[in-house]
Amino acid sequence: MASVSASSTLPWQRQFKCWVSVGATMLLRIGDLWSDQRFIASPEHEVETFEKLSIDRSTTKLLKVGHSDDQGNFLLPAAEHPWHMANTHSYCVRVALANGRSLVIPCMELARFYFGSSSPLLTALFLPPFDRTKLYSSVQLDGFFGEDVVLDLAEGIPKESAQDIGRIAASKQASNAAAMIGVSLLRQAPEGVDDIYPQCVFPFEGETTLKASGKWLSLGSQQRATFLVYRLRSCSYPFPFDTLKFRTSGQKRQPWKPAVSGGGAAGSHSRSGAPDAKDPTLRERDASGALAPRTRRGFREVKFPDLQYKRIWSEVPLDVSSAPIGSRGATAVADLAVGEPGSVQRIRSITLVEALGQPDGPPAFLRPAIERLRRLKRLNVTLLTASVDDGWTVPVPYTVSEDGEIPPEVFIEDGGGPRIRRVAAFVIRGGRRQVRVVVDEAESGALYVDRTANNASLSSVLTQACIKDDAWKFERRL
Repeated sequence: MASVSASSTLPWQRQFKCWVSVGATMLLRIGDLWSDQRFIASPEHEVETFEKLSIDRSTTKLLKVGHSDDQGNFLLPAAEHPWHMANTHSYCVRVALANGRSLVIPCMELARFYFGSSSPLLTALFLPPFDRTKLYSSVQLDGFFGEDVVLDLAEGIPKESAQDIGRIAASKQASNAAAMIGVSLLRQAPEGVDDIYPQCVFPFEGETTLKASGKWLSLGSQQRATFLVYRLRSCSYPFPFDTLKFRTSGQKRQPWKPAVSGGGAAGSHSRSGAPDAKDPTLRERDASGALAPRTRRGFREVKFPDLQYKRIWSEVPLDVSSAPIGSRGATAVADLAVGEPGSVQRIRSITLVEALGQPDGPPAFLRPAIERLRRLKRLNVTLLTASVDDGWTVPVPYTVSEDGEIPPEVFIEDGGGPRIRRVAAFVIRGGRRQVRVVVDEAESGALYVDRTANNASLSSVLTQACIKDDAWKFERRL
């Protein structure tokens, strides 16, 4: 798609401002096209990849978008980019590139990209002062550099934000960047300026590769000197953990209820209240406290390639109930709102989250094992690897060689080429006894039963199963 030119849209003088909930900014990206309050398109503009960027105090600088250098050259020239002229006091981060060029990222886009995995997380960061208890109630760092993180998410924080909050909990730079957002909003606005603009910086220091869409601008007589980022697409910098286990507040309140039995009625349904309209409207009003809250997923591409090979999981009871349905005769809810409920209006409270896709049940290789586990009577089965990507599995454990290579045996051929195979683990409890089983994607339809001590870590359990250690007993194929 062609880049949007300065003359192809309305002049900046006809721009208008409106109030929106902070959580709703997940839906608002710089450069997107809207008409009559409806999203029209998200042009690609110009897409660039900046490899081996050095991010530190010597290469980055916090500036206002209306900044000009000593020669009077504006960072964002109005003739090429007039759309920022009503917000010249807003902030951006300038990253030095080679040959006098620079990369400019609006602070709001930095906050949205690195901390915008859910509306509750964004809301918590934009409400000063910064309070970690709004994000997590406890954290445990194992390893000298905190390679393994165990996290209890705070009330109302969805699982999709576990990785972002894990970064905040395990990294001082990330924690400072998150705290900076709310602190910047407490500062007094300059004289003659009505608005207060947030500040945000990178949540790390080091080398990374950034992919972004935006627009090249000139700086004085130098053409294509400044790349203004509209939307960050991916960042390769590694997260400060190798594994992340998290628990939601709901799990803490109701630990491990019996969930598997042989007496469930086939085809039973659970009521979930009034359904939502097919095309609901997002309102800037307080939602009702009488309507059950819902989660709305916005699907995205892979933002952080580092997470594809890391184990991020929770534990959930294996549930045999069918998908919930709406109550009969209930009028559809036409209006939705982001935030805490606090009114009697018929508006449903929703949580916006980013997701790689809508989980469509367990992966095919895992379904025979789940069906067998669901037939167990008078036993409780808990899934130990409830991930944030497919909800059931995690990447198989492996050790990188001295040359930085991944062992070839951890890969499996897929339609799109080789990828790291995945694995699921369960614990079966009956009275005081328990046993753990692992299902490996490379051995579809086979269970490996743990014969080791019950206090072994999940990582060691998965590793022993995947190398077919003598401590495991091979069960018959399902």
